[in-house]
Amino acid sequence: MNTRLRHTLATRINHWLMAACMIALLLTGFLPILGIKFAWVTLHWVSGVIFTASVLFHIIYALTRQDWRSMWIARGEFADVLSSLSGSIKTLKVSPGKYWLMQKVYHHIVAIMSLVAIVTGILMLLKIDSPFWTRDPYVFSGESWGIIYVLHDFSGLCFIPLIMMHVYFAIRPEKLFYTRSMIKGWITDEEYRAHHDPEKWDTKRKGA
Repeated sequence: MNTRLRHTLATRINHWLMAACMIALLLTGFLPILGIKFAWVTLHWVSGVIFTASVLFHIIYALTRQDWRSMWIARGEFADVLSSLSGSIKTLKVSPGKYWLMQKVYHHIVAIMSLVAIVTGILMLLKIDSPFWTRDPYVFSGESWGIIYVLHDFSGLCFIPLIMMHVYFAIRPEKLFYTRSMIKGWITDEEYRAHHDPEKWDTKRKGA
């Protein structure tokens, strides 16, 4: 069986680290609101710092080691989806490169929400004591703190349906080969030819 590399080891490790941090952030952020009391503050901000480092790694790695243009959305992709609605949604006229249109849209939404959560989370660190700094809750006005908290909470709420969507599509039978590629790193030659345009995504071929 011949295979094609889809995700490098560094990409896969970082993906699962990001996922673990996100679950930890959501649990430590929302369980206390539901009345489950535990020492959540330190767990929350440490998970946030690791998540921030993971996102920074992803950005640097994508810019230096990957084809970051593969996440660009071309006008033709929207035209292709719209035209397919008049016929069979299953037979698109154009095969994608590495990522489908909705994968790109999903990625960009997650990226925006992550940046909102990270920026507001870093600002909120100023309100807690840590081994590295002393809290200063008066660095912003009460009104400014209100905006920061609303944006942070909003991004957190957005991640709940986003993660549910991600898990749903990851376990669908026709998408399981993508999930496998995030674990093992590869897709088969048959999957590559059936779902991707080689002219748009030329990936390494590997032996059995």
